[in-house]
Amino acid sequence: MDRRGRTGFRESLPFLLIAACVSVQSACEYPAATPSAPAAVSPMPGVAPAATPPAIRLADGTWTVRGTRVPGSRRCREWLVRLTNAGGQLSGKVSHARNTAVPIQNLVLMPDGSFSGSTPASMSGSRRAPPATVTGQFSGDTVSVTFDSERCPARQGTAIRRATGG
Repeated sequence: MDRRGRTGFRESLPFLLIAACVSVQSACEYPAATPSAPAAVSPMPGVAPAATPPAIRLADGTWTVRGTRVPGSRRCREWLVRLTNAGGQLSGKVSHARNTAVPIQNLVLMPDGSFSGSTPASMSGSRRAPPATVTGQFSGDTVSVTFDSERCPARQGTAIRRATGG
């Protein structure tokens, strides 16, 4: 009887192992018909999800922001930021003290009216203008600008749009 019991167990062992493997494998697999992700649904019935606000429509014109020197500083002199919008294309230049105008690079206008850009270091004669960042916000015909250069603290200024002639 002992011998017969062992033989029966040995014969059924491969079957039991296969059954156990199939059972474990099916438990780890995802169901064949996985439901897709639900679509965006408004939390309140009958109310559409909020749409993104429309992008600011900037009128054509020029904004000239003039800044004064930092009192007591020999390096932080007058500055000027001139922004121009023509046909929806925003561009700008920065002038440091007596340096010539340096184009603002990577000037990006965001849908909310904020913008940012930067100028590389430049030379005008023997004067070096350090790299700078220009950030700001348009609101109607007014712009608020923050001018931040490598050597000086951030400085602010505002200007009102001058319409382009035409």
